[in-house]
Amino acid sequence: MKKPFALVALLTFVAGVGSAQSTLRLEAGVATNAWVVSHNGQPLLRYVFNQRQAKPYVAEFSAPGGRNILRDSPSDHLHHHALMYAIKVNGLNFWEEVSGNGVERVVETTASMTGGEATLRQTIHWVAPQDAFLADTTPAALLVEQRTLVLTVDAAAREAALEWKAEFEVGKKTNEVALTGATYHGLGMRYIQEFDALANHSYAGRKPDLVNRQEVSPAKWAAVSFAATVQPATIALVPHPANARSDGQFFSMRSPFAYLSATQGLDKEPLVYHSGDKFTVRYLVVLYPEVKSTEALEARARRWREAAP
Repeated sequence: MKKPFALVALLTFVAGVGSAQSTLRLEAGVATNAWVVSHNGQPLLRYVFNQRQAKPYVAEFSAPGGRNILRDSPSDHLHHHALMYAIKVNGLNFWEEVSGNGVERVVETTASMTGGEATLRQTIHWVAPQDAFLADTTPAALLVEQRTLVLTVDAAAREAALEWKAEFEVGKKTNEVALTGATYHGLGMRYIQEFDALANHSYAGRKPDLVNRQEVSPAKWAAVSFAATVQPATIALVPHPANARSDGQFFSMRSPFAYLSATQGLDKEPLVYHSGDKFTVRYLVVLYPEVKSTEALEARARRWREAAP
């Protein structure tokens, strides 16, 4: 089994953004437990994959000139890891983190800088807890995931864009997997505590009804803006149209804390795959250090949905 990097690798590049006079400089380091990407000395993204944890996830995310807006492992829900992806596989729960639940075990990590992008690639085996620390988890994997995270920065637009792409195949542990979950299982995000009371949710321009705490509805994109007096922010989550069930569903909540998750309706109907099957889950997460208009978010979402292969 290949291990994550045991030493820091520093990679840098310079790329034009917007014009020949505008330059972008990113520095990314891959260490045993984390991948950090910075822009002009400001950390934008920290992705952690500590082998003692149940899953890898984005722990911090900032826009150029902004601040980190994500909250990792709050005391009320220790398993809420900022920006994370998890579901249930054959009834095994990979979302909550209690005894007997599943583990997303990272077995290989590589990082690169090319074409103005910082890219992280990981092989992840989705396994039962008793198999998580085997010397070779290949025979025990329910799912084998090839995760690719690509971070780009548009300095002129003050945008940090993270593309999250997960390519799956059924593992050797089983001949069939049934993907299920709660209404919020998927790619979900939790925000810093001071943002909870400020969260303004949007489903492609429609304000969801959160009087009863939460709403689950389909949309081509969803966003949450925070009109803070100091350092406001907007984060949007855009599903790729090629995902199973196309736009899928969004789960949103404001009380007792703000949350947004992109799902595939697994609470209503399982997705079933068999040996040899492959499937992909793909999203764009864009972040700005300001409150963005519906028109601007709609244009950005449409551009990615139409251009991404």
